[in-house]
Amino acid sequence: MSNSTSVVPIKVDTPTEASKDPLRIMIEIAENKNLSDEDKTNLIAHSKDRFTNRRRLAFIALYALVGSLGLLFLAAFMDGLSGSNILQAISGNETLFTWIAGFLTSIVAAYYGVTAWRPAS
Repeated sequence: MSNSTSVVPIKVDTPTEASKDPLRIMIEIAENKNLSDEDKTNLIAHSKDRFTNRRRLAFIALYALVGSLGLLFLAAFMDGLSGSNILQAISGNETLFTWIAGFLTSIVAAYYGVTAWRPAS
C-alpha cells in the first residue's frame, strides 16, 4: 500500500468521458503518472467490469423472452393433444403478458442497440 492520497474518489465521468472506448480509457489510466499503482489497478478493474451488469440484465431478459415463447408453444402443444384450455386462460391475461414482453424486449433492444452503436461497450 502506498502513502499517497488516492485521486479515485475525485474522478467523475463526464458525458464525453463516458462515451469513450473502454480500451482507450484503460490505456489513459495506465499512462497517467499522477495515479499510484493501486489506483491504476482499481480503475482498470472498474473500467473492465463496467458493462458486466448491463450485459447480464440483457441476457436474462433475452432468456426470459425465449422461455416465455417456449412455454406458449408448449401450452399450444398441450392444448392440441389433451384438449385443455391453457391458451384460453393465458389469453385472459393478454395485456399483462404484452406489457411484460414489451418491457423485456425494450431491455434487450436497448442493450444490443447501444452495443451495435458502440461496439467496445
